[in-house]
Parts: sequence; C-alpha cells; structure tokens
Amino acid sequence: MRNTLLALCLLASPAPAQSPIDSVQIITRDIPNFWRAYDQAAGKDSAERVRIFETVYLQPGSPGLRDWMRVRLMNPDTVRARLAAAGWPKARLDSLPRDSLKKVTAPFYERSAAEQLLHALAQYPRYYAAVRATTLSVDTNLAITSGIRRGLTNLAALNPDSRFPGIYFLIGTLSTGGTVAQSGMLIGTEQSASDPTTPLDELPDWAQKNFPNHTFAQLVGLVVHEAVHTQQKPAPAGQPDNLLRHALGEGIADFVAELAVGPWLAKAPRQIYGRAHEHDVWVDFQDEMEIVGDSIIRMWMYNGMVPPDKNHGAIDIGYWVGYRIAGAYYARAKDKRAAVRELLELRDAEATLRASGYNP
Repeated sequence: MRNTLLALCLLASPAPAQSPIDSVQIITRDIPNFWRAYDQAAGKDSAERVRIFETVYLQPGSPGLRDWMRVRLMNPDTVRARLAAAGWPKARLDSLPRDSLKKVTAPFYERSAAEQLLHALAQYPRYYAAVRATTLSVDTNLAITSGIRRGLTNLAALNPDSRFPGIYFLIGTLSTGGTVAQSGMLIGTEQSASDPTTPLDELPDWAQKNFPNHTFAQLVGLVVHEAVHTQQKPAPAGQPDNLLRHALGEGIADFVAELAVGPWLAKAPRQIYGRAHEHDVWVDFQDEMEIVGDSIIRMWMYNGMVPPDKNHGAIDIGYWVGYRIAGAYYARAKDKRAAVRELLELRDAEATLRASGYNP
C-alpha cells in the first residue's frame, strides 16, 4: 500500500531482540483484558460496547496488540474514510512526522478495531465462549511454553545467527493465525484454541474445514513458523514479487519449522490435498508462478474466503508447493546448515527452484 495510512498498517519487518532462547518473551497479558472487555460489554448498547473494548482491551494494549490492531483488526477503508471526513485527507497525513501521525490516527484505528472485534463476537458467539478457557491458559500450559522454547532452540541450531523477538498472544477476529510486525510475533490465539467439542457450525465453510486441525498443540509449530519469518531476508532489488516468491516465502517457513518441531502440519487440508494431487497442482502452478499481482496470489494463498473452485483444490495450496520445493532443495544439499541459510536468504526464487530439481 502506497499511502501513508496503509503504510502504517503494514509495519516494517521486526528487528529481532538480541536475546537467548530462554529469555525470549512470551506475552499473554492482552488476553485477560480481552475477556474483561467481553464481560463488561455484555448487555450494553452498541456504542458502549465499542467504548469498553477500546478502553479495556485496546488502549492498555501491549506493543504487540498495538501492531495487531493496525495490521489485522481495523478496517483500512473505514479508517481512511473517517479520517478524510474529520479533515485528515492523505496529503495532510503525509505531511505529519511519524509520531504525530500515530497520535492522530490512533483513535480511528481503535474505534474500527473495536467494531471489527464486536462484529466477530456477534457472528460467532458460541465459538468464542467455548475457547475462552483455553485462550487464558497459554502461559500456564507447560507443553506450549516449553514446546515453543524447544522449537526455537532447534531453529537456532539450524541457523546459528537467529535472534528472536517477543511472542504476543492476542485475540482477534478469527482472520489470522499469526503474523510478524515491528514489535515481534503476533499470534491470533482464538484460531488455535478449539477442540473436538468446540461448536464450529457458526463459522464459514473454510474455517469449519480447517479449524479441527488448528489444535492448541499446533501453536508450537505456528510460533516457530512465524519465527522463521523473522529470520527471512527481504527480496533483493530486481527480484519479481511473483507467485513463486510468495509461495517459497511461506513454504520455506513451513518446511524449516518442520525441521525444528516435526511434521506439525501433516493433517492440514493443504498437505493432504497436495500429497494426493501433487502432479496436477504443480502443472497449474507452473502456468502461473511468474505472474505478479494480488489477484493471482489470492488464488493460491491467503485465500480462506476464496470459493473452493478458485483455490486450486485447497486453501493455501501455494504454501504446499513452496514447502515441497524447499524440501527438495534441502534434500539435494550436501551442507544442510548452508541450505537452511540459503533458503532463508532466498536471493533468487527462480534459481532456488532450478537447484531444487523439483518437478513431480
């Protein structure tokens, strides 16, 4: 996004904190605040519910929640329109120093983020109620916290230059499992908090199919996947931002996370479908892998809302293709540690594909 408002929404990749694995912070303090807002807002009118979520959950939020609000919660179109109506068109925003820009836009972000959260709660009330206890248990669940530290330790062994930022466990609108931002790794805990008894019938079709595989134990693999993203390098100048590069970026994160924690995604729909239809998926992918643009990428990745006949067989099947190319590259390499470093650097996506020999 080129305008200043949306540039703030897509913050720069994090600069990892220089700290050993055992001191990487696992921050969960925003989750109790969410549920306090949830309880206080019950039975109130719409405006009061928005105010409560702003003041109880969002405004006291951690740096991770502040980033989460910008990159995943608020509606950019709504915020942009409200800013313009309040006398803050793009040109005027562009003239502000960064700190002033944040101060001006923060109330607009908070209002929209609160509205989006309340909309999700209204759509999926039984789901949220069912996952409450699980979301509140992250920091007391030793299998999760020790698993994360063990996974990060293994990742650091694969890539000794690794330094990891903090991990923020947050509550969102069911739209995102995890991402990275300036503050660190941001985890949408509600997406990974269901179990076999959790009601899924309120959810959209893509979520009903995928959430049974979003187990709490999978949080370990998800965090390590996001940790891999914090180690990846920006695309070198001149490299096309095409489907192949996007697929490799996510597929490498899946593959390297698997090296660190084991086959955490083996039952994911994209892996099941990919294993059964690998040749056909690859033929389709080859036809489109050099295309640049969101429209083609959304047919392969980040596409939970895309109709099933438009997603090449499974949600995020592009991750699978990138994962298979990364695995083939690693299998061919004599120096495995160097192979991991080269995958993280991804200096040339086309050269990486050729060197992998992948061609099912």
